[in-house]
Amino acid sequence: MVNFMRLITLLREETDFIDLVGRRPTIPLKEYVIEQFAEAPGGTVFYFDLSEVREVNGSGIHEVIIKPMEWLNENYKTHNKFLVIKNLSEDFDHYYNILLTCNEEKIAVIAESNGKHLVIGAKVGDALREVLDIVYERKLVSAREISEALDKKHTLISTHLVKLYEMRLVNRQEDFLLEGGRQFAYSSLF
Repeated sequence: MVNFMRLITLLREETDFIDLVGRRPTIPLKEYVIEQFAEAPGGTVFYFDLSEVREVNGSGIHEVIIKPMEWLNENYKTHNKFLVIKNLSEDFDHYYNILLTCNEEKIAVIAESNGKHLVIGAKVGDALREVLDIVYERKLVSAREISEALDKKHTLISTHLVKLYEMRLVNRQEDFLLEGGRQFAYSSLF
């Protein structure tokens, strides 16, 4: 499964960077992001390049990341779309501020860091994280393959994968089997 990656630039004017600080200045960004989500074709994986972002605080993160993730989570049945965060900056404490806000709001978001995945938010416990790690390691995998690798029941793994899909942390496609029936294949977002 190939995901179509689409940058959503957070820069609104001819500037080199933006600060995501406070609600009032970030509400228009949130509205712009959700408008982009609504208009894009299904299967689109959006990403924020945080190299465009310097200072952040909880209010800015809430408007620009949390509310768009909530929109994606609520609308996943009609809008099969996703959001990835790229280029977190240690200098500006992006990870720390996003983590605090995600934990408060019980939202998780996936980030790409040095070609690897990083889950931000405590909503993903150890069991889900174990399954998620296998999806990102293998790139495309079925519940049966994961259940065999972890020696766990197929129904349990299927439930975990559905939860990760609904949280917009993995993508899935439906495959029809030659012998009849169907199976879902789950894939990483990058």
